[in-house]
Amino acid sequence: MGLRRLGISNPAANTDVSLFTADNQYLLSVIATNKSTTTSANIRVWVQPFGSTTESQYAYIVYDIPVDPSNSYETFRFAVNQNDAVYIRSSTANLSFQAIGLV
Repeated sequence: MGLRRLGISNPAANTDVSLFTADNQYLLSVIATNKSTTTSANIRVWVQPFGSTTESQYAYIVYDIPVDPSNSYETFRFAVNQNDAVYIRSSTANLSFQAIGLV
């Protein structure tokens, strides 16, 4: 299997959204694109490991990183295990997210 898109979301502002739940082990990254031409937005990306029950068990990949208007930000590559969930959040509704990765 080659590189593939694993999830896409255009979330509402200040809403935690599940972008992708792993059906295998993956090495992936998340790309956030700010569709606004005038307003910056802050983003969060985190992994909720399968079976975790508290926020202190989550692995934050980025936390309130600014994405300038008409720009994109790509996380570094990170690993997830089967049944882990990748979550996203944006301070505005103008962000588009996608997860891309390899098995």
